[in-house]
Amino acid sequence: MGTVTVIYGNDVHNMVRRLILATGALDSLRPDTGVLIKPNLVVSRPDWAGVNTDPRVVEALVIAIKDTGVRRITIGDGSGMGYSASKAFQVCGYSDLTKRYGLRLVDLERDRFVEKKVSINGPFNTLEIAQTVLECDVLINVPVMKAHSEVLITCSLKNLKGVMPRKMKTAFHRVDLHRAIAQLASLISPDLILVDGLQGDLSSETGHNPVLMETMLLGRNPVEVDSVVADILGYAPRTIRHIAYSADAGLGTCDLERISIRRLNRPSRDERFAPPPHYTRRFPCRISADGACCTCLGNLLFALERLQEKGLLSKRQHFLVGQKARTPGGKGEMAVAVGQCAAKQVHAEVSLDKCPPTANAIYCRVASAIRGDSRLKGN
Repeated sequence: MGTVTVIYGNDVHNMVRRLILATGALDSLRPDTGVLIKPNLVVSRPDWAGVNTDPRVVEALVIAIKDTGVRRITIGDGSGMGYSASKAFQVCGYSDLTKRYGLRLVDLERDRFVEKKVSINGPFNTLEIAQTVLECDVLINVPVMKAHSEVLITCSLKNLKGVMPRKMKTAFHRVDLHRAIAQLASLISPDLILVDGLQGDLSSETGHNPVLMETMLLGRNPVEVDSVVADILGYAPRTIRHIAYSADAGLGTCDLERISIRRLNRPSRDERFAPPPHYTRRFPCRISADGACCTCLGNLLFALERLQEKGLLSKRQHFLVGQKARTPGGKGEMAVAVGQCAAKQVHAEVSLDKCPPTANAIYCRVASAIRGDSRLKGN
C-alpha cells in the first residue's frame, strides 16, 4: 500500500518542511546527488496563478534539498503550446531563485532528446525524452492540481509531458491522449511528487479562474497521487482514463482503498471569507459560505462544476459551508451541509460531516439525493 501525505494551510515553506520531515522524503539524498525539479510551467504570461507551479513551493523544496548538502540542483520544464519556459522562468520568479540559491535552469524544449522504446500498448512505439531528465539522479515532479479541458484533470502524470520536444507534445494531441500519457509514465517515473494545490483552475489547464484550495500533497507513485487528486477534484479515479490506463499497465493502483492517505492537519481556520459574487452567479443553486475555509469551499466549487455538467443543479438547492452556516429558511429547498462546521450548525437533508469532504464525496452524495427527488431536478 502506497502512502500519499496531505497538508493544508497557507504557510508554504512550513507546509513543505512538515511534509518532508514527516515522510523522510529526502533522507536518501547525498551531497553528490544530481536533483532535477520539474515544475508545471504551462504559460509565460503575468496571470499565471492557478496554472503554473507557485515558485514558493519550489523555493521551499530547494531549501530542504540544500539542507541535505546537495549542491547540484536543476529546475527544468518545457512550456505549453504558444508559450516559452524560458520566459516563464522570468515571469514567475524562477530566475530570481537561481540567483539566490545557485541553481541551474533548463528549458527542456532546447535540450537534447533521446529516443526511448515504449513497452506498453498505445499510439507510440518510441518517445523522445530530454537528456537532462534521463541523466539526473533524482527527479522531483512538482505539478499543479487543476482541471484540464480535454482529460478532465492534470497533475503528476500529465505534467511529465513537459520532458518531451514540442513536436511530440503536439503529436500527443493527435492520438488517444490518455493512452499516450500512460505510455510516457511507463518510461519516466519520478522519485518524488510534491503537488501544488494552493490554488488551481476550475475550468482548464490554462484558464483564468483559480480557486483557493490551500492544499499540498506528497507521494512517490504518480498513479496513486493522481488518484487522490482526482478524488479531491470530484472524480472517481477510474473515470480519468489516463489514470486507469496507467493502473492497468501495472504502474500503480487507482483503488483508493489500497492507498494510505495520511493527513498531517486539518484545513486552516485562521482566515474566513465569503465567496466572491461571481461564484453565486455561476450556479443556479444558492450558496452560503460565510466563514468557510478555503479547502471546503474549493472542494464544493469543484463538486458544483461536476453537478452542473450533469444538469443536476437547480434553484431549489441550498449549499451551506463554513462555521457561520445557519439553517436555511427557504421553503421547498434541499439543504446540503458541506463539512464538519456546517454539519454541526444546521439541520440539512444532505450532510457531509467530514473535514474536509472531497469534491467526489460531495458530488456522489448530492447527485444521489437529487436523482432520488424529482422535484429538485432542472432549473
